[in-house]
Amino acid sequence: MTAGDKATRANLIVAEAAPRLSLVLRPGTEDETSITCRRVVTLLGSRPGCKVNLRHHRVAPVHAAIVNDGSRILAIDLVTKKGTLLNGLNMEHEPLDDGDLLTIHNWEFRVEIKEPTHSGHADAHPFGLDPSPRVVALEQMPNGRILSSSRDLCIIGRRNGCDVAISDTRVSRVHALLLSYFGHPVIFDLLSSNNTFVNDTPVGFCRLKNEDIITVGECRFRVRLVGSAISEQAARASEKQPAADLVDIQSTESKQRWRIADNLEKATRKR
Repeated sequence: MTAGDKATRANLIVAEAAPRLSLVLRPGTEDETSITCRRVVTLLGSRPGCKVNLRHHRVAPVHAAIVNDGSRILAIDLVTKKGTLLNGLNMEHEPLDDGDLLTIHNWEFRVEIKEPTHSGHADAHPFGLDPSPRVVALEQMPNGRILSSSRDLCIIGRRNGCDVAISDTRVSRVHALLLSYFGHPVIFDLLSSNNTFVNDTPVGFCRLKNEDIITVGECRFRVRLVGSAISEQAARASEKQPAADLVDIQSTESKQRWRIADNLEKATRKR
């Protein structure tokens, strides 16, 4: 297994050619806190393992995701009951701009986006300069039904409202996210209970190739890439993911108290 293959096992750190993202908690106050988001996918939710762990019963276990696709920053509400606000309006799937305000229950974050430091440098792109596919689709097995989402971010899960809704108790409410990173298709596991598999191997963050088999619960999908000349050479990993890269935030209803915990033992502890 190459270094690039190993990098796809986890949530990859953004390459140098991608924009830089930070979230500023409680903007405009004396105790505002800046959270650097170095991952391709930043999860916000009440479940330990989310990059930003918002500890409150009104926050869904995996509430929202922010995706750095290499050129843009996108945000998606993960089919929650309480919703996510962008600049005071209900958000489903939107690009983010510098200065936007993202709100989940009691928490308000100001989005800060900076331009990449090594724009266009070939070595800074994790998948090299291979051509990207024109069309990405999933072929449901064994019936051959073709599924293709018109959205940049596609949610696979059990809840109605997911782009690919699967009625299966082994599938989590929101199970996995299909996205594009530097123009290449990627699948990301949303901290699911029973894992997401590519070619029968559990994955966290995995680049997809033509004819790959994705397994979610009992459902299997064959990846169909049209117009792709993606080589089999593995991608170069940009950085190693830090072991302690989670932010633990707690809220109490009565006092509206926030706490940032640098010690991540509680955030990583199994419930």
